[in-house]
Amino acid sequence: MKISEITHSLLSFIATVRVVKNQLTITARIVTLADDFMHAKILLAEKYGAVNVLSLLPFAREQAIDETTAPLSAAELQVKSMRDRAKQLNQQAQQVKARSKLQKAQQNLFKAHQAPRTN
Repeated sequence: MKISEITHSLLSFIATVRVVKNQLTITARIVTLADDFMHAKILLAEKYGAVNVLSLLPFAREQAIDETTAPLSAAELQVKSMRDRAKQLNQQAQQVKARSKLQKAQQNLFKAHQAPRTN
């Protein structure tokens, strides 16, 4: 086994091919792995026939994200915790204000319906 086979990963390609079997002709999409575009094209042409390879596009598989997160120090964790708690308290205060406004509006509506009617 060569080192390039280990270090160089295969690329993915999506191909649209025409498959002919007896009197039935269908168009199918397949994924193939190859070293590069030309190798994929040659492999598909050999398997399905050159005229039956309708399209060939590179396919980006999910690539591993090499993103590391640095651990937070104790002070940074405390600041983050306090910030999150302040945000939570602000949301609760907004909810309390909204509830009180709703109650006041409901009371005003009730009073408007209870107003004495004079005939």
